[in-house]
Amino acid sequence: MAKSLELTGYGTIMINPIDIKEKEFETCDAAGNPVTQKTIGTRAKTVYVTKDGSELSSGQLCKKFIIEDEEIICPKFSPSKNVDKENVEVIDDNGLIYSALDRRFYNVVTDHEVLKDLVLNQHKSLKFPVTFGSGWKIWQGILTNWHGKMLLVACRGDLVKELEKYSDDTVELEIEVLPQQKNIKKLVKAMAMM
Repeated sequence: MAKSLELTGYGTIMINPIDIKEKEFETCDAAGNPVTQKTIGTRAKTVYVTKDGSELSSGQLCKKFIIEDEEIICPKFSPSKNVDKENVEVIDDNGLIYSALDRRFYNVVTDHEVLKDLVLNQHKSLKFPVTFGSGWKIWQGILTNWHGKMLLVACRGDLVKELEKYSDDTVELEIEVLPQQKNIKKLVKAMAMM
């Protein structure tokens, strides 16, 4: 329900909170069979069990993704160590770093003069898919110039694009797990194999 907020001398606005939720995917075993989450013990340990009651370690868990009408079963993504050149795009507009629904910031240091010139002097940015930690998310990495320093901004979702989809009374946005990327099926399979 919208809340009224008067800005004295300017007028009244109606505000609704925007709930940002993660897109859900089915958790399964390596064969694609569904698993259920169960809490055990006094310390409330969470485990996953198969239909036959076998416990799975977190390293055995997978997620089912539907990509280009194909079901892909993926283990957790390993942190990125290499990004293929075909997945790196030079961009002029780094606006996603400001409009992302979820962001992480990383300081960048390099001795590569061509890269420094491209980002720091020519004010170009590099956009590429990247994973961090041991999670289920592929981020859209933007390597950019931030006040004369190189900065990597890991982005998920885009508020500008999401708001275009909804009417005035929308209160919920959903972040995609996978960025919009050409060859996304190939990319996800490659990241799952790392």
